[in-house]
Amino acid sequence: MDCGGKRLPEPHKGETKFVSHSSLIKAIYDPRDHFAVIDIGSNSVRLVVFDRLSRHPHILFNEKVLCGLGRMVGKTGRMDDEAVDSAIATLRRYRLLLKTMRVKRIEAVATAAVRDASNGPEFVERIERETGIPVQVISGKEEAALSAYGVISGIPDADGIVGDLGGGSLELIEVEKGQCKERLTLPIGPLRLMGEYGDDTASIDGEIATALATVDWLVNRQDKNFYIVGGSWRAVSRVNLVQKNAVLQILHGFSIKGAEAENLAGLIAAQEPESLAKVRDVPSRRAGTLPLAALILQNILKIMKPKRVITSSLGLREGIAYKHLSDQKKQEDPFISAAREMAEIGGRFKEHGDRLMDWIAPVFKGSKAPAFMERLYYGTCLLSDIAWRGHPDFRAERAMMEILYGRFVGVDHRDRGFVGLALNQINGGSQNSRLARLCRSLLSAEEVKQALVLGAALRLGHRVSGGTSKLLKRVRLKSSGDHLVLEVDDGFETIVNDVVERRLKALANQMHLTSSVELALNETSNIAIKG
Repeated sequence: MDCGGKRLPEPHKGETKFVSHSSLIKAIYDPRDHFAVIDIGSNSVRLVVFDRLSRHPHILFNEKVLCGLGRMVGKTGRMDDEAVDSAIATLRRYRLLLKTMRVKRIEAVATAAVRDASNGPEFVERIERETGIPVQVISGKEEAALSAYGVISGIPDADGIVGDLGGGSLELIEVEKGQCKERLTLPIGPLRLMGEYGDDTASIDGEIATALATVDWLVNRQDKNFYIVGGSWRAVSRVNLVQKNAVLQILHGFSIKGAEAENLAGLIAAQEPESLAKVRDVPSRRAGTLPLAALILQNILKIMKPKRVITSSLGLREGIAYKHLSDQKKQEDPFISAAREMAEIGGRFKEHGDRLMDWIAPVFKGSKAPAFMERLYYGTCLLSDIAWRGHPDFRAERAMMEILYGRFVGVDHRDRGFVGLALNQINGGSQNSRLARLCRSLLSAEEVKQALVLGAALRLGHRVSGGTSKLLKRVRLKSSGDHLVLEVDDGFETIVNDVVERRLKALANQMHLTSSVELALNETSNIAIKG
């Protein structure tokens, strides 16, 4: 089954379609385009409202209520009355909210607890009768595929195993080049296990081991990545972030080595819920299931021995939105898509990012930088003007805050640090500021160098162009051996002033080159006008 397709880099050349600021604002806030997903899970009932179906939709509203529908299903085969009443009350609230928001496009799905409970059909009928919301009870394989869609939507090059842990079940899906291969569901969600076995950890551990022993292909996927999804595992990652004193407290894209993740999972599994509830940013109502969630993770990691364990903030709900996209939209890079939208809404000159990408190309010609950096170069070009509305003294800080803490996907912590450091350089920020140091700490020495060169090149480009693409055609960068030239067309030499010279020299210094400004008289001869 195709789970979304391979991500291809979005071209930066050719015709660009520009949309007016007012049209973009309307697109984001027009309720006719809004898309709502209601996820009726074993532990929580959640409503998410997306601004529209796009490659990187904005979330306008996000709320969950921990109803615990799956709490007693493993023991009694039924959802208990208290949990059902709580879920119905929650869904009535959601129906009123959606009506007030004027959201027409609603997709509601129910997962493990409802599909496994004997009173599941009765519950679904009651929802539709009392709220008017039609509910689709999805199979375990459908749930697995949607979770994989969600991971691929946020990590397009995901390659390995996706694990989505809900309150009542665990979905395991192999993903490779945008496609689902093996996929299954196991009835070992922590809420379900607690309902069946109480605090009998030995029996729970045995049940987990027995279930995982049926997954004969898991042991053959060693040294692949393991992508974790679901509220309980995100809480485990939150503990890991605190434990490691991670520089960037962003869950999506948080990555640690497999062996380290296994050890940390074992430590968390041995803790009491009361002590875990005291960990910063761990929801207190998640603390009760956290040791079991960690125990399930530990058991998987013992078998799989993954290269890295990577947290995805996107799962089933985002997967539902993603499945509705056209094949062409699915191929888009979500980071580039988000950066382009930010540039179109907040930048001064909408085409500038694309033109700058072409203009700086000579700087990186023959560069030995890793291939992944090209998309970061392009994203930085698009984002290079996003802070212009800010106070001049704080533009660099504002730009770094946007990338470091913004809701981007398709980028990991290293990528955020790279773009952030480049944006700091573009805006003339101090290299010793707190945020600049944070960015540097996420990068290797070579990556720091490349980010500073990129930032210096774009800082020069902004000064040369004044934000207009026409001047970039009249002034060009050329690199030859150990020398960097700013070539200016005849009649446009007045564009070069002291500030341009200083920024050219700063770029050349970053590249360990000498520099000069030359006047292009014709196609065959130049003369130096500055040097």
